[in-house]
Amino acid sequence: MKKTDSLKAIVLAGGKSSRFGSDKAFYKPEGSSLCFVEQTIQKLEKFTREIFISVNQAQIQPMQRLFHSKKHIQLVPDLSEVTEYGPLGGLYSVSQKDSFDTGQSYLILPVDLPRLTDDELRMLVQATNVYAATPLKKHFLVAHLPFFKTEIEEAIASREHRVKSLLDLLTSEPLMFPSWAEPHFFNQNTK
Repeated sequence: MKKTDSLKAIVLAGGKSSRFGSDKAFYKPEGSSLCFVEQTIQKLEKFTREIFISVNQAQIQPMQRLFHSKKHIQLVPDLSEVTEYGPLGGLYSVSQKDSFDTGQSYLILPVDLPRLTDDELRMLVQATNVYAATPLKKHFLVAHLPFFKTEIEEAIASREHRVKSLLDLLTSEPLMFPSWAEPHFFNQNTK
């Protein structure tokens, strides 16, 4: 699949990882030379030229060390006014940092989906204004969304904390994946 300048990616890596016990962005599964955030970046680089990583303050220096030579990756710390907004705060912070371009879209992934394949990402890239869904669950943090600066500002102004509120404002639709893909969307919360 050809990379386009209009598609950018956002990796949501700034979570608290409280159930995980340590920062899962830096977790290296047994048998892997790459930690979760590196695995996620490696997958996204096949589809886009520009990647934002939403990070918390404690992650800035370790992330800088990991990606210092990759100029197409920008680290975006949560802005102080949205540090308690979870993933929506991360998306908001990226929207405030990114240059204005209504023709672009964002491929959004959380850092903790190590089983997600290129095939699922390709399906997301080919659709517009969608989030992933499987027969058992809707995956609001796995999405391909149009430029959303106005809508996310509206959600934050309304004190919304859920990504679902942004999806509703954008009138995003679920992109259904088959039941056999369910394990690929497994959110890894334990080691």
